[in-house]
Amino acid sequence: MVCLIGVVVLSSCRTRTTKSAMKNAEVLKSNLDSFDKNRMKLSANLVESLEEAGEALQSENPDIPEVSKDFEKEWRSIMNRYDKLKKNFGDIGDSSQAYFDELNSLSSSINNTELRQSELAANKELQVKWDKTYQEADIAINKVTKVLEDGNDFHMVLVASSIRQKLEQNVQDLKNMSEQAKVLLADLKVFSDKGREIVEQS
Repeated sequence: MVCLIGVVVLSSCRTRTTKSAMKNAEVLKSNLDSFDKNRMKLSANLVESLEEAGEALQSENPDIPEVSKDFEKEWRSIMNRYDKLKKNFGDIGDSSQAYFDELNSLSSSINNTELRQSELAANKELQVKWDKTYQEADIAINKVTKVLEDGNDFHMVLVASSIRQKLEQNVQDLKNMSEQAKVLLADLKVFSDKGREIVEQS
């Protein structure tokens, strides 16, 4: 009876261990999938947005305020996608740590010394490869961050250019208003002069 209980408990522990190991592996895989989807969308949006802005600005007499508005709208979407990518990357870091902890825990529970050492060595080799890949991805994300910072700077320049263009338009509007004012004031002078003549004649 005691042996039967021991077998049931041992079987239950192994089932729990299998579920836990599989869950950690699935979480890591899911986080990698989410990261890749966001990476592809960010890549497409980022390149497309920069190319469209470049083409719009190279056109004859570009409408800078309109280009700036379009770019800002696209850029917000890009920054949201980038935030998701960064979150996914953080999630991958967390879940990969849990994944390797689980692997090492499983390997450490092996009774056979040679087999245990072999499995722990395999885990270590895998983790070295993973760490290298993760660091390379981290470097790539930092480069993307730099591109986005440059894009933010470009957007600020675009907005400033829009404002300058608008100010130039306002200067022209002011010149037009000034010319109208001169005409109106000249008309009023005529009115005043004629009114004075009428008063003086009466």
